[in-house]
Amino acid sequence: MRRLYLSIGLVVLLALLSGLHVWHLDGFTAQLTGLLTQAQRHAEQEDWPGAALLTRQAKELWTDHEGYLHTTLRHTDIDAVLISMDEALAFLEGNEKQSAEYAAVNARLLTQLGLLVEAELPTLTNLL
Repeated sequence: MRRLYLSIGLVVLLALLSGLHVWHLDGFTAQLTGLLTQAQRHAEQEDWPGAALLTRQAKELWTDHEGYLHTTLRHTDIDAVLISMDEALAFLEGNEKQSAEYAAVNARLLTQLGLLVEAELPTLTNLL
């Protein structure tokens, strides 16, 4: 009987830790999304230094959490987001500023961040 209680306790603990992970990841990606959305607004107003600053802040926040991210997420997803951030920064820091190209890269980056959370949710699609 003690094994049964221990097994149930472990399943409950894993469910709680999974829920905590999804909650934390959702908050983290929301913070990144906020920074990148603000950067997009700056780019639309042709405030390229402001957009670059916010995108750099988002990248620094991402790299500060890399230990957690590499522990909990697929490495290909993490690398794809980092590559998109570098690509966005390259558009912002280059000599030729084109808001449409930056907007496309930024939109892809925002979608990737949204998909990170979606992939961690305990939905029927993710379980199958």
